[in-house]
Amino acid sequence: MKLTTLTLIFGILVFSIAATALAQEMSKDEWQRQMNEDTFKRNDLKIRLDRLNSDISSLKSQSSKLDADLTVCEDELYKLLGATRQDVEAFEAELARHEKRADELMKLSDADLLKYRDEVMQMSKRVDEMAKNKIALIPRYADRLSALNSKIRSLMNTIEKAGLANVYTVGTWAKNRDCLWNIAKKPTIYANAWLWPKIWQGNKDKIKDPDIIRPGWKLNILPGKELTQTEKSAANSYYRKKAGK
Repeated sequence: MKLTTLTLIFGILVFSIAATALAQEMSKDEWQRQMNEDTFKRNDLKIRLDRLNSDISSLKSQSSKLDADLTVCEDELYKLLGATRQDVEAFEAELARHEKRADELMKLSDADLLKYRDEVMQMSKRVDEMAKNKIALIPRYADRLSALNSKIRSLMNTIEKAGLANVYTVGTWAKNRDCLWNIAKKPTIYANAWLWPKIWQGNKDKIKDPDIIRPGWKLNILPGKELTQTEKSAANSYYRKKAGK
């Protein structure tokens, strides 16, 4: 009985050892297969990477050549326009500044926008001058100038609608005693003669000399009970010139 039991135990041990050895052997084979697969994938990826690096190098070379060709073409174009690359860069920088400022002004309320009437008018004048520059013939700038002009027209229309509280038609000196001082002090205008620079600055397209206004002129009377900083500066400049005479 003891012998049979020992024999059985011995058999189980032998079987267990054999099974363990077989399992270890199978694991080793599986590991080897996995290693082979990983090595194949690694080599394949390396081949692909080498190809991509080669393509990138080729594309960089082509890009450099195209950039050089573009530079030559641009220089020829600028030469035809009578401009240098520096002139074009300065033009683009100024255009970008006006675009940014126009976008800022577009965000203001109508009431706040009125304070920047002079700035908008000056911007409009400057952009018109830029549009006459031959550099503006370059398509990318022509399109941007057109879009900027549209924004400026929108700003001007808003200012005009929001700011025209009244329109005064200039009479004669003999009959109406009309001058900017007397117009400003009328109860229906500002009731304050010292606000005459507001009428001057609000009608700079007509009034070049504040001492000279013409009968029949229709003057825009902008709202407000105080002079803006621009209007104060214009008045001070006028007074200094008068004192110097």
